[in-house]
Amino acid sequence: MTHREQMLAAIRGEPTDQIPWAPRMDLWCIAQRERGTLPREFVGLNIAEIADVLGAACHALRADYTLKREARDLALRGFGIEDHPDYPLRVELRGLPVEFRQDGEFFRTTIQTDAGNVTTLLQHTAEMKRDGISMPFVKEFAIRSVADFEAIAQIFEHLEVIPMPDRYAAFRRRIGERGIAVGNGPIGASPMHQIFHELVPQEQFFYLYADERDALRRLAARMEPFYFKVLEAVAACEAEVVFWGANYDQNLTWPAFFKTEIAPWLKKAGDRLRACGKFLLTHTDGENQKLLPLYPSCDLDVAESVCPHPMTLCTLAEVRKGMGPKTTVWGGIPSIALLPSSMDDQKFEAYFDDLFAQLGRGDRLILGVSDNVPPDADLSRLRRIQERIRAFGPVRPVQIRA
Repeated sequence: MTHREQMLAAIRGEPTDQIPWAPRMDLWCIAQRERGTLPREFVGLNIAEIADVLGAACHALRADYTLKREARDLALRGFGIEDHPDYPLRVELRGLPVEFRQDGEFFRTTIQTDAGNVTTLLQHTAEMKRDGISMPFVKEFAIRSVADFEAIAQIFEHLEVIPMPDRYAAFRRRIGERGIAVGNGPIGASPMHQIFHELVPQEQFFYLYADERDALRRLAARMEPFYFKVLEAVAACEAEVVFWGANYDQNLTWPAFFKTEIAPWLKKAGDRLRACGKFLLTHTDGENQKLLPLYPSCDLDVAESVCPHPMTLCTLAEVRKGMGPKTTVWGGIPSIALLPSSMDDQKFEAYFDDLFAQLGRGDRLILGVSDNVPPDADLSRLRRIQERIRAFGPVRPVQIRA
């Protein structure tokens, strides 16, 4: 089987000749390139070609972030929206004056609305690049107070979603049989999650959600038409798997918030995508122990970037059980396992003895590093994991009757 065939079979709960293995390499690659320490065999390679060298599947989630792109692609990043040549859609602001300026490591966007100007400021330092971080951090958020809600609503009402099927098709051809080219949807799984995750400092959001919840929900409702446009655009592209939403944590997206503000949109997006013959993938890194009872009702197809103990409270077996029998888990290997400074060789081997003992039949599983192969990783450990996967052998799941 090809890597792509293995991964799709795992998502469908079908037999595979081995557990798929798709470590995410973009952070490692960017860091090594910026430090001038990229090994010779990886120089000039994209993520698909790096996967070829490693003999692993390509982790092609949303885009290849090792590729260079225009600064203008970040003009709306302060609103949780960006552009990339691999994305299946482009978002443009129409009908409102906008000024975007780059000054060294800073990116400033100012948008004029009838309710006043909105300015965001991003920063992408050389140190961040040396750590492999491909996206700038937000220094000044779009929302400072409730007084900004009207202007933010107007901005989202002036966003146009332009399907770009040819761009995604080129991304998919580049990945080929090396893996699944996962089509890009929004970072925020719902409008409210987008407000929390992208538009306001998180600590301020907790106060707003307690004191101004009705106003927040009115803002989220005015953002919903944009979300429906994005959903239709990704549903129309040829992606087999679509990314929708990221970054859940029981302390930040606490259970009551997740149940009310996130889960309904994950279910809605998944139903629409499955009606088009696609699978929904969501990026579930974070502490998920108290969220596990809520995931089955979301009808997720793939829970990606699953990070287990010792970096979180749950073992991989506990996460797989909690996600439910129809959700494929992608991840399961904590990044610290690749760092000799965190696990010596003896502890590494013992950890993987235990991890593989937990796998059962190995069905509905794509092994990967959560969330990313770190810059200081020992790459020989990737090869050791691959050897263990081969030794585990074929996957023969028991079929679940509907």
